[in-house]
Amino acid sequence: MSAIYSKLAKQAAKHYARTGTYMSVPNTLTQDLLVQKACFVSVVEQPGSRVRGAFGTPLPHCASLAREIIENTVEAIVRHNIRMRAMDAMNYGYVVAVLGPIERITNKEHLKPQSFGLYLRTDKNKMALLLPGRPGIDTPEEQIATAMREAGVDSRNEAITMYRFPVTSYGP
Repeated sequence: MSAIYSKLAKQAAKHYARTGTYMSVPNTLTQDLLVQKACFVSVVEQPGSRVRGAFGTPLPHCASLAREIIENTVEAIVRHNIRMRAMDAMNYGYVVAVLGPIERITNKEHLKPQSFGLYLRTDKNKMALLLPGRPGIDTPEEQIATAMREAGVDSRNEAITMYRFPVTSYGP
């Protein structure tokens, strides 16, 4: 699987670098790429493994995982201003993190930072999403604090709602 997801992200990056447009979804896809799922795509320097950009959403916005991978790859490049020519696309690795269903949680005991990502929303429409296994985040308290800091949440004046989700990552 990993090769298929990463290969599709690399093709999307190369196509975007060459044409400035999203590529079409290929006709020959495995069944798992035809289902609707959310994902994050990270563009990673090779060698070195430094993440240059990432983009994704907690819920799918496209009709298929393949389309989600294509659009999120391009968004990671554009939103993080990665200067890329078609030949440069081959010098990056592409990690595709496929999100499982989100599940509302009511307390930190439901979190396992190495196993579950955290999606946090406030009543003032601020949000943060952390994928599992993030370096430096070992406890549920650290995961919640990081999400709140990244979203700019004022815990005294904003109510939060938390969701957890499993992730399967493919790629370098």
